[in-house]
Amino acid sequence: MTSTKILSVNRWGNGWGIRLPKEFVENANINENSQVKASMTEKGLLITHERKHIPLAERFKNYTGDYKGEIIDWGEDVGGEICD
Repeated sequence: MTSTKILSVNRWGNGWGIRLPKEFVENANINENSQVKASMTEKGLLITHERKHIPLAERFKNYTGDYKGEIIDWGEDVGGEICD
C-alpha cells in the first residue's frame, strides 16, 4: 500500500520534528516510544520502523522453569464444551 501526504516540519527544542498522520502510525504498527530509522537515499529522506529482534534465548534468560499451571473453574457447562 502506498500513501503520500504533505507534512510540516517544525522546530522542537533544539531539533526538528515531523508529526505523522494516525493512518501512517497505525499501518506501520508504530506506537509511543517506537524507534524509527532515518536514512538519506538518492531519492530523499526515508523513515523506517525499527523492530528490534530479541533472540529466543534472551527472551527466556530469566525463566527458571518453576511455572506451575492452575485449574480455573469457569462454572457449569452451558453448551457443547465437553467432547467425548
